[in-house]
Amino acid sequence: MNTNGTGVESLELIVVVAVGVLAMGWLSRRTGLSEPLLLLGAGCLAGLTPPFAGFALSPEVVLFLFLPALLYWEALTSSVREIRNNFRSIALQATGLVLATAVAVAAVAKAMPRRILTVLRAESLLNDGTALVLLAVTIEVVTDERPFSWSGTALAFVESYVGGIVIGVAIALLLIPVRRRLPAPLLHSALSVATPFLAYLPAELLHVSGVLAVVTCGLVTTRFGPRVIGSDARIQAIAFWEVASYLLNGALFILVGIQLPATVRALTSVSLAQAAIAACAVSVAVFGTRLLWFYSVPYLVRFLDRRPQQRDRRITAPQRLPLAWAGMRGAISLAAALTVPAVTAEGHVVEQRDAVVLITAVVIVVTLTFLGPTLPTVVRRARFPEDEVKTAELTLSRCHMSSAALRALPELAQRFGVPEAATLRMAQDIEDRMAPAPGSTRCRESVRRLELALLQVKRDTLRDLRDTGRIDDIVLRTVQEVLDVEEVRLGRKAHDAAAEASQDDPARS
Repeated sequence: MNTNGTGVESLELIVVVAVGVLAMGWLSRRTGLSEPLLLLGAGCLAGLTPPFAGFALSPEVVLFLFLPALLYWEALTSSVREIRNNFRSIALQATGLVLATAVAVAAVAKAMPRRILTVLRAESLLNDGTALVLLAVTIEVVTDERPFSWSGTALAFVESYVGGIVIGVAIALLLIPVRRRLPAPLLHSALSVATPFLAYLPAELLHVSGVLAVVTCGLVTTRFGPRVIGSDARIQAIAFWEVASYLLNGALFILVGIQLPATVRALTSVSLAQAAIAACAVSVAVFGTRLLWFYSVPYLVRFLDRRPQQRDRRITAPQRLPLAWAGMRGAISLAAALTVPAVTAEGHVVEQRDAVVLITAVVIVVTLTFLGPTLPTVVRRARFPEDEVKTAELTLSRCHMSSAALRALPELAQRFGVPEAATLRMAQDIEDRMAPAPGSTRCRESVRRLELALLQVKRDTLRDLRDTGRIDDIVLRTVQEVLDVEEVRLGRKAHDAAAEASQDDPARS
């Protein structure tokens, strides 16, 4: 991160960004205002102060620090099966739509002075890779490092795409035996933090897509992780990634906001009015292309593919609108614009680079301002049906797990010398969980609240023992970990009860 001698130290910047993320997150939850917009606004205010007057967001920081971590967490929380079932749509959106958007933006640029829950998530994972590959190839052509030809450009695109996927798969498979041999959850968590960078760096060194390497590595890890990662390590890693991804996302928006005033001041190749007009035109082109795509290409595919299983997967025209609406741009776009070099390989100045950076920044603000806050309304009006498949699969998994546990219970109880009375109680508990009595949701919720209240009594007693010096802080933390795990389990029971209640009462859905 470059501060350009403005007196802003890295520690000061970290403190400002951390406080901004926490403050704007609190304010968003208190007011209901869009959190990304609040973060951008806070960043802009900071960017207007003298210490940040010359702040410049380094693209390397975003592309080599933020991007791998964020994409890896998104990949870990994605469904490989749903990606496979919707692969055609995802592939079309992540390649064809990105290319179509690039062409549309390029057409807008010619008229100016010189210059998208699983499908959307998977598209956002892959379209960053496609866009960055396309950008890298374009930069090589613009800077005269690679002579332009359709065949050469297409080959470079395919090499980068396929190379990134191969490296991602290789890194994930190489780490499986390592994960099997790690003796402690802390080491598993440390490896989880390092994994996206272990995939990204070799891909970039080999000049293939680091983004696709990270995404592929995350998806393969999601598939094999349950076999090689223990529960303690998984709980620890998930907790870390949830916090880290929140902080990184928020920090990116604040950093973009800090950059905006300096970006405006640095504009010299075109007037501010010209840049504003171009930014509005690009924003319309980005959204218009997505709108045209989702209301044209799927219907063409529908006409060509009339298989029954495909007809069952079709969605209505109103349900396509959220897919088109979710076209907000983010800090990755700005980092990509910042990678445009200032000079060519021959030393010639790349004209209007400053305009490209400013236009990209404005497009981020415009799409977040007009699309982000209205997206929940668009989703509500689409009236998506209840996910009955997920509910059925949850019931299926619980029944099969409980049946398997009941079959194994007598042998295991005999092996461990468990008394018959305790074994019978455990079997009854498993049967109750497998087939709860009808209408018992309210009763189970009361029991859950009682269990939570008893947990609090235990916590208070534990704290009193520590405060009176009868136990040590280390003992408190050891017992507290057990209570915390139990509280997490009760929280999951509450989520399951709410899901069952909404299923039993359609009016609440």
